[in-house]
Amino acid sequence: MTTAKQIAQNTIIQVMGKALTIAVALIGFGLMTRYLGQTGYGYFSTVYGFLTIFGILVDMGLQMTATQLISDPRENESQILGNALTIRLLASLVFLAAAPLLVLFFPYPALIKIGVALAAVGFVFSSLTSTLTSHFQKHLVMGKTVIADVLAKVIYLGAIALAIYFNLGLLGLIAAVILDSFLIFLILMYFASKKVLLKPSFDFAVWKKIFLKTWPIALTIALNLIYFKGDILIMSIFRSQAEVGLYGAPYKILEVLINIAYLFLGLILPLLSAAAALKDFAKLKIIIQSAFDFLAIMTVPLIVGGYFLGRPLLVLMAGPEFAVSGEIIKILLLATGAIYLAGLFGYAVVAMDQQKKMIKFYALNAVVSIAGYLIFIPRYSYWGAAWMTVFTEVFILATAAWVMYQTIKFFPGLKIFFKSLAASAVMAVFLYFLPGLPFALAVCLGALVYFIALYLFKGFDRQIVLEMIKRT
Repeated sequence: MTTAKQIAQNTIIQVMGKALTIAVALIGFGLMTRYLGQTGYGYFSTVYGFLTIFGILVDMGLQMTATQLISDPRENESQILGNALTIRLLASLVFLAAAPLLVLFFPYPALIKIGVALAAVGFVFSSLTSTLTSHFQKHLVMGKTVIADVLAKVIYLGAIALAIYFNLGLLGLIAAVILDSFLIFLILMYFASKKVLLKPSFDFAVWKKIFLKTWPIALTIALNLIYFKGDILIMSIFRSQAEVGLYGAPYKILEVLINIAYLFLGLILPLLSAAAALKDFAKLKIIIQSAFDFLAIMTVPLIVGGYFLGRPLLVLMAGPEFAVSGEIIKILLLATGAIYLAGLFGYAVVAMDQQKKMIKFYALNAVVSIAGYLIFIPRYSYWGAAWMTVFTEVFILATAAWVMYQTIKFFPGLKIFFKSLAASAVMAVFLYFLPGLPFALAVCLGALVYFIALYLFKGFDRQIVLEMIKRT
């Protein structure tokens, strides 16, 4: 099977499974926003926005590093994962324990401060799950992570319904999120332990190897997430919690979309790492081009379609109270497209062990973005936050592309990108002249028009699609 077929088939299988998980999560999101309202959901967004800053310190780039190391056939997978999990657990206990203490010095209501202390527990399980995912990425069996997600999300949805029924408020909903994180970790631990021996490990030679490889990734991720989550944190200080809620709702959908992309990119990283380890740059370029084409086919219509359907999407998902959020998501979808492509180029840079070159760009971006948020959020609220987010993500896209090009003298061809753009223009005309369609029908017909147009423009190979359908 060609690289393009392998990548596309694995991704489609995983996305189909992930679709159910996302659907359940979005139902939970809709119940939550309708129950909490703008201000209540602002509290929820502030709790998790605040904790994410501390989650940055816990992340340390361990998932990417572990995936990269265990993709090398010379490494011992059990040894690497056991030590990585131990490092992640200790980091979680240290940094997440600090969050409930530091939040006391912020001008938040008591309920938010209690929520931070409670939600920190769930972050510990999420951080461990992130490292476990490396095992499933390496072996291209991400379907097991989907199984864990589906089982956990169904129980999570029931927990949300119970919290609302018994009127447990914000803390009841946070408890449901913790349950979700715990169940995913438990199920993935079970799956992984059947293939590799996982136990707390204190092999300091391995720790040194991990730290030497992970510190540049850790620093870039830290700087990345500072500007990615800095907007909500700054908004929670300078603007009302209702405005935080209006911004947090489309941000939640943005995070779902990003998770879909990183599901795909998670399958790509082991392939990139294996090719880079063997110095097979011809194969590396083929993988990058194939992944870029796939992301272009998915990203361009997402942005164009979101312009027409953003408002009905948020009304459907979060309720009429969040109609303004539908205008915000139109802007944030531009950032989403940049994140998708920057993610691919960033993974290529990591696979080639050139991540140190990105540090200065992430540092500059963090400084500029935080300054921008401090200037524009107090004046323009969520509009300022959204446009600054677009700026920061486009900047990282450009710099990651530049570093990749400097390393292997290669940038993906844009033929499929322009064909996707042309097909999206056809879809845009269709949506423009039929504005009154029900949301679900508009999405289905818009997608159908897009893919028919893309096929007519020869944007994908019919034979590849038929083979993938046959195999799945």
